[in-house]
Amino acid sequence: MSLEKILEKIHQDARVEVEKIVSEAKMKAIKIKEEAEKEAKQASDVLIREAERQANLEARRILTQARLERKIQILDSKRRLIEEVLEKAFESEDLQKKILKRKVILKDGEEEIPLDKKRLKEEMRLKLEKYIAEVLNL
Repeated sequence: MSLEKILEKIHQDARVEVEKIVSEAKMKAIKIKEEAEKEAKQASDVLIREAERQANLEARRILTQARLERKIQILDSKRRLIEEVLEKAFESEDLQKKILKRKVILKDGEEEIPLDKKRLKEEMRLKLEKYIAEVLNL
């Protein structure tokens, strides 16, 4: 075998070995890339789920806050309306002329006690608020 053939054989074997090494390197690179993409997808899925969870929590918080504010406004409106009705009732001429009394039943009879209009209004307001809440299922 001549020197040229030996060198050619060495070159050919080297080319085959280089192609094999390059092919293996490409396969490893593809595997590494696929694994990195898989890990990135998993990480992004986790981040997306966490972002969705946070968004849902924030949406629920906003909704709860809005409901609370609406209830507060309703209660405030109800309170103002009750106050207005009671004020008008107590400003009527018939009620202004009368002395309001409360009949108290005792063991040995009855007694009439004059009522404080301010206290009576407060008691009526509380009873009206309770009645309205029951009617409206609040």
